Amino acid sequence: MKFKFYYLSIALPLLLLAACKSEPKGFELKGKLDNSHSEMIFLELMSPDGLKTIDSVTLDDKGEFVMTPYMADIGFYRLKISPKNFATFIFDANQQVTVNGNAEDLGNTYTVEGSPDSKLFWEINQVSIKNYRQRDSLQKTFQAYVNMVKMDSVRIDSMSNALEKPYNELINEHNNYLKDFIEKHPESFASLVAIQQLPAEQFMDTYIKLDGTLLAKYPNSLYAKSFHAGITSQNTIIIGKPAPEITMNTPDGKPLSLSSLRGKVVLIDFWASWCAPCRAENPNVVKAYNTYKSKGFDVFSVSLDKDLDKWQRAIEKDNLSWSNHVCDFKDWNSPVVQLYNFNSIPSNVLIDSDGKVIAKDLRGEDLEKKLTELFQ
Repeated sequence: MKFKFYYLSIALPLLLLAACKSEPKGFELKGKLDNSHSEMIFLELMSPDGLKTIDSVTLDDKGEFVMTPYMADIGFYRLKISPKNFATFIFDANQQVTVNGNAEDLGNTYTVEGSPDSKLFWEINQVSIKNYRQRDSLQKTFQAYVNMVKMDSVRIDSMSNALEKPYNELINEHNNYLKDFIEKHPESFASLVAIQQLPAEQFMDTYIKLDGTLLAKYPNSLYAKSFHAGITSQNTIIIGKPAPEITMNTPDGKPLSLSSLRGKVVLIDFWASWCAPCRAENPNVVKAYNTYKSKGFDVFSVSLDKDLDKWQRAIEKDNLSWSNHVCDFKDWNSPVVQLYNFNSIPSNVLIDSDGKVIAKDLRGEDLEKKLTELFQ
C-alpha cells in the first residue's frame, strides 16, 4: 500500500538550553485560576538537564497568585499544577505577565498578557492542533474503512490514493503557515518552536535565515547557540553534499572506512542489536542488498552496540551477510550520532558512488522504490 498515515503528537519539541546574565531582573508573574482548590503552582525553567523549579506559590482562596522570581533572560518556562496539567510560555526579563485560566485544565484554557512571544507560541499551538487533528481524522477514516470493508489490494490502493491528496494538502498548508510565521517573526523565540515542525531538507533556507537572525539578536543566548549548532550539524547531511567519513572497527577489530566503498551506491545503516525496530527493519535491508548487490549496491552498517557478542549474534541471526559492519561500542555516546545528526534508530543515509547523499531514512517500500529508481 502506497499511502501511509502518521499521527503526530502536539507535544512540540523545544531546545532546552538557557542563557544567563549576572544582574537580576524585575520579572513579575501574576494571575487567577478558576476552579482552584488552594493548589501549589510551580514555575519551571526548561534547562539543559531537565526542568528546574525557580518559584512556587499556593493559590489563595480566590485562585490568585503572584510570583517574582529571578529571571535571567528570555527563555522557555512552564507553569505547572501537576505533571499532566501545565502550560508552556516564553518569558523575558523585566516583563509584567498576567496568566488566567482554569486550574483543572490549564494548558487548554489559559490566556496570557504581557508576554508577546507567549502569545505567538499559543497561536502556533492552536493552528498546529487543528491541522494535526484533521490529518488524524483522515487516518482514522482510512483505517475504519479498511477494517469494515473487505477489500483486495487494488481497492485498498484506490482508497489510499483518494485520501493521499487531501492529507498532503494539509501538510503543505501547515508547512506554508509555519514558513510565513517565521518570516513574519524572525526575531521571536516562538519561531524556534515553529521551525521544528518544518522538514529541514525542504526548508533549509528558512532554517538558515532564522539561525542568522536569532544569533545576531541574541549572540549570548544558549538557545540561539544551540539552534546554530544544530543547523551546522544538519548542514553536514544534505542531499547532494558528501557524507562525512566514518572509520570504526569491524567485529574482528580491524578499522574500516566508509570511503573504502567509494564507487558503489551505499546505504549507511545505523542500528543496534538491542533495538527492536532495527531488528524488524533488517529483513528489508537484507532483501534490498540481495536484490541489488550485483548492480553495485552495498550496505555499511554502523552499530550502537556496547557488547561484541550480542552484536555478532545479531548480525548472524538477521542474515546481515555483507562484510561492512563497524562499531565503536560507545552506544549513544558515539561521535557518529552527532556527526550524522540522528536521535533514534533505525536511521540511514543513502549515498551515491561519489559518496554524496542521495536520501535519508528510507525504510521498507521507500528503500525498495528508491533503489529501483537508481538501478533500473
